[in-house]
Amino acid sequence: MNTNICKRIKRKIGYQVYHRYSLCFETETDGFIYGEITDPFDFVEGCTFDDGFVQAPNGSRASVIWEVSEKPYLYTCIELEDDGWGVYNVGVVKPIKTREDLIFID
Repeated sequence: MNTNICKRIKRKIGYQVYHRYSLCFETETDGFIYGEITDPFDFVEGCTFDDGFVQAPNGSRASVIWEVSEKPYLYTCIELEDDGWGVYNVGVVKPIKTREDLIFID
């Protein structure tokens, strides 16, 4: 994602990055909320990878790219910038089948 383009769009039309995607309010923890870009519940055997974002209490957002992995991990893909939290790769240990799986990721 080219964050310079996102900044220009936001200034020009006043929209926040990912403004059209829904927040999963059930995931709220200390004011941080997960938002879905693609639907992880559209798979019979569970979703093994997906992309989304996390909204901070101040409304700023970080992109998240996650996948099932043998061990959990968190890596920075794109560094923090002035008006964004960056992009992060996250490893989870089991497929996501329900909203509860998304809330209680180990």
